Amino acid sequence: MEGHLYQRGKSKVWYLLYDEPADTGKRNLRSVRIGKMPKAEADAKKREILSAVDKGTAREQAASTTLEAFLNSWIEATRDRLASRTAERYASIVKLHIVPVIGNVKLSRLNPEHVRKIYKTVKDKGLSNQTCLHVHRALHTALQYGVREERILSENVVGRVKAPAVERREHAPVSREQIRFLMAAAKGTPLDVPIAVAALTGLRRGEMLALQWKHVDLVRGTLFVAASLEHSRAASGRIRFKGPKSKTSRRLIPLAPECVMLLGSHKAQQEEERGLAGDAYVDNDLVFPNPEGSPWPPDTFTTQFSKLAKSVGMRDFRFHDLRHAFASLTLGDGVSIKEVQMLLGHSSPVVTLSVYARSIEGLGRQGVNELARSLLSPERA
Repeated sequence: MEGHLYQRGKSKVWYLLYDEPADTGKRNLRSVRIGKMPKAEADAKKREILSAVDKGTAREQAASTTLEAFLNSWIEATRDRLASRTAERYASIVKLHIVPVIGNVKLSRLNPEHVRKIYKTVKDKGLSNQTCLHVHRALHTALQYGVREERILSENVVGRVKAPAVERREHAPVSREQIRFLMAAAKGTPLDVPIAVAALTGLRRGEMLALQWKHVDLVRGTLFVAASLEHSRAASGRIRFKGPKSKTSRRLIPLAPECVMLLGSHKAQQEEERGLAGDAYVDNDLVFPNPEGSPWPPDTFTTQFSKLAKSVGMRDFRFHDLRHAFASLTLGDGVSIKEVQMLLGHSSPVVTLSVYARSIEGLGRQGVNELARSLLSPERA
């Protein structure tokens, strides 16, 4: 809340003018006499008065607003600033797991026991701790909005509840032979070059499908990740370009000479096909578009990839596993954790360490063995 200090006539007495909240929605100006004092003291009094008014208003709102009403307004207010999939996930969590359990609770009455009740209900349904963790994060984010932006809450009660423990999934190592086998199976299909590029760069699906030629430098042998393509299940399956997953996801990736040659051939073929299509081709400068130049829908791409993987006996192999393979194989070849983190666009090396612990464990064993040989072998000779 904002207010304005002023003095009347020649008087040195300070007054505060501010808008007092009103249910009618109309302006309700109120003037309060602060007193005769230096301007700095009057400013301090102003902050004190407005803070008290804010707290009183917040208490009234929290006492009259249900959690369901607050969560619905939060989803609408933040929808445009979130990725489509994130907004959809939050809305689903609110509808399925939070509102049916404690949606009628007033915000002022919300406490840690209500949060624990949600977790118990989720587990009683036979759902995993991972689902509980998703609920925990969604509710924490919503209430934090109420504390920091709406200022309708004085604290975030989710912060007083321990987050559900989830064991991080270890990714089974993927061999070079498996990747070669998959690449051979993709030869002559639209998935041929995308699979090879993903295996050689560690790009995420959305990053690869949003990649434009203006961000590929075949002379210097680099590509720059500047965007991602997402497929929203809402809004009639709308496809949209967005920024990468995080700030560190915007990154420059070096290309091996073989990858440069592969992309060069792909570009030449694409230009030939574009010439044959004529005016029917919609040029979006995409490296991996649909045949007519439009964006390749991510869900369609995944369906085609899964069908190919299943056809060669790799039933559980996902496109994202090519990214895991890139990380595991480069780590196994001795590339440093920091370098792999930067190539993948992880926020920190800690994330890379936690996800690829098995690959790093192998590196540690190799180093220990080499040290032992260097120190002990001469003595035994």
